[in-house]
Amino acid sequence: MRFKPWYLLSLAILLMSGCNNKQQITLIEIIPEPFLVEQSTDKAFALNNILTVHLSDSAMLPAISLLKDITRKDIELLWSSEKTNKEADFVFQIAPELDSLSHEGYILDINSKQVLVQSAGAAGIFYAVESIRQLLPASFDANTSLKLKACRITDKPCFTWRGMHLDVSRHFMPTSFIKKYIDYLAMHKLNVFHWHLVDGIGWRIEIKSHPELTSIGAWRKVKPGLKPWQEFEVWREGDKDEKYGGYYTQDEIREVVAYAAQKHITVIPEIELPGHSEVVFQCYPHLACKDANGQHIKDTGVYCASNSQGYQLLEEVLEEVLELFPSEYIHIGGDEVNKKHWNECPDCLKMMKQNAYDAHELQSHFINHFDTWLKNKNRKLIGWHEILEGQLSPSATVMFWASEKQVKEYLKKGHPTVLTTGSHLYFDHYQSMSKHEPKAFGGNAPLKKVYDYEPIPADLEPQYADLVMGVQANIWTEYMPNEQQVEYMLFPRIAALSEIAWQQKGTKDWQQFRQKMDVMVKRYENLGVNYAHSALRPEIKFEFLPHSQQMEVTIETELNADIYFTIDGSEPTHYQSMAYKEPFLIDASTSIKAIAVKNGVVYGETEVKEAILHKAAGAEVILNCEPTDKYSANGPSTLVDTKFGGDKWGNGKWLGILNQDFEAIINLKESKAIHSVQLSCVEETGAGIFYPVSFEVFTSDDGKNFTKAGSWQLDKTYQKPWSAEVTHRMLPVKFNRTSAQYIKVKATYPRINNMGVFLFIDEVVVE
Repeated sequence: MRFKPWYLLSLAILLMSGCNNKQQITLIEIIPEPFLVEQSTDKAFALNNILTVHLSDSAMLPAISLLKDITRKDIELLWSSEKTNKEADFVFQIAPELDSLSHEGYILDINSKQVLVQSAGAAGIFYAVESIRQLLPASFDANTSLKLKACRITDKPCFTWRGMHLDVSRHFMPTSFIKKYIDYLAMHKLNVFHWHLVDGIGWRIEIKSHPELTSIGAWRKVKPGLKPWQEFEVWREGDKDEKYGGYYTQDEIREVVAYAAQKHITVIPEIELPGHSEVVFQCYPHLACKDANGQHIKDTGVYCASNSQGYQLLEEVLEEVLELFPSEYIHIGGDEVNKKHWNECPDCLKMMKQNAYDAHELQSHFINHFDTWLKNKNRKLIGWHEILEGQLSPSATVMFWASEKQVKEYLKKGHPTVLTTGSHLYFDHYQSMSKHEPKAFGGNAPLKKVYDYEPIPADLEPQYADLVMGVQANIWTEYMPNEQQVEYMLFPRIAALSEIAWQQKGTKDWQQFRQKMDVMVKRYENLGVNYAHSALRPEIKFEFLPHSQQMEVTIETELNADIYFTIDGSEPTHYQSMAYKEPFLIDASTSIKAIAVKNGVVYGETEVKEAILHKAAGAEVILNCEPTDKYSANGPSTLVDTKFGGDKWGNGKWLGILNQDFEAIINLKESKAIHSVQLSCVEETGAGIFYPVSFEVFTSDDGKNFTKAGSWQLDKTYQKPWSAEVTHRMLPVKFNRTSAQYIKVKATYPRINNMGVFLFIDEVVVE
């Protein structure tokens, strides 16, 4: 927050006099943080029961409606020809001279007599009213005397594209919730709703020229014990199985698009091509590739690139989509295209030979066809960054979803880009390390990690930085079967996203954001939002100190809360247990339990973490296998750092070994008496992560000659269907007490045909 010099002087005078007259100035706290805030010593503006608002353009009416909703006051409109500005409580003005703030920027000037809102566009007026919402109490009733603090706010967004995505293919969400979702975006000054209407297991948009897409493609059979994407099969009239699904009629879509427009939000539809289209081929099998025998291939998700009927169907679909969505951009997906069947289809092979294509260039041929088609309709194509494979049309726009480390590489390919960076902005990822978190999709994106994200790399050349249109967070609903769970994953991270998207680079302040979130959370509660308490869950961290052979314990919550803990295994309470103030040391294995308390209320469940101070802690490790880059944690030292990854395999604390046996040698630096070794492993077979089928331990005094101490064998066999359940086990090998300086551990991965297999290991515990 920035202050003018005159304000600093007046504030200093007021604070000095405050010792006598008890006056104080409460800071203006708005999310996303405004560009410039100048507070005043003038009296606050009091809101009457009937507010008069002067306006000059009907484009301001959505802002008027919002003002009425948030103040709960009756409003009398004064058009420019009726009365002068001086007689109105609120004055809304379109001011072309403020164009430098963009049409979304605004000036909000509040004094004791009037509220003046100015912007170069109607969107800016609307966002000013959203800021007014946050100048009011988080909760109030009809008897509350409402006042707005005197101040002047000058504001403008950093990015023109500030988006949120929602996948409704895996789990259908009703229109009523879609509108509520749009309200949530508007409240946080986001301006793009990316509506993921089509994917491999569900078609959610009515297409009148191809009714089978919804009469068949919008419904799937419910198969107990299986996730929706496992053995997916559409439901057809007459099937006895339970059905699941739904779709939006064209009238409902028009209704949503119009509703969003009133909130200055653009709705971007996504129609998947050429991949993620399994459901289409269950409706129209003839659009799939053929095998060598001329039979259409089953269980494929990719259009046959040589079949003109596929292009025709998609063009007819898009014709109707363009009538429903006035957006400049149309999202065509384009990600994760499995080209296997193109390389086996005689017709596709012939097409590749005739055009000197490889499979990547065949994909570009498909994508570029629709890029040209959309340009001829005065629209623009946008797709996930895999559309860059091959020779993509220079005019196409990219939506980047990979790791933060790859942002610079992709921007240098020269395409306008929206950053939805998967390492930070995938809101289907976990929000904390707690075991109490509901099932999510692997990765770890807690509130502070989202907030700290800087989209544009610091050393990126200006010409490439200028290609960044903005940022967007994505919500994929594999594990979100209802709107309550969507809200849980969206809030409070949407507040962090809004600051990334709105604030100028280098101006964020985490401590200030934490303070602002105290009130913002109350607003969520009063709106009935099912926000996650993850940022209030105590996170218990251990740091091994080699010089003292002790562990330092730190307990933190992301948002402000008091923490109480125990180290004796008893249940903590906020009236008997120790209050956590600073890190402390332990010198033996123990159980740490902690709770978070805010305003006298305990938030969430007790967090429990076992501190395991074992004999290999801090030892030297030689790793005789190669973890993948994405799952390499802190390298070999990960195995003896006492930092366990729990049941969250995507949290950066695991070594992921792909299609290799695991082997490591641990040097204890001196001979120690030992009697057991445990291997900490995690499993989620649906993600390709399996337990080892065997685990062996060898000991040595010289690091060269090893003797087998013992082994462990897996007590089950693997067979489909693969499971989405995550389990964690400590695989034990016990043996007669012996002395050794070196320990070799080996684990064998299961060999499964046509499948990559991971071993995930985070610690080797030696006792």
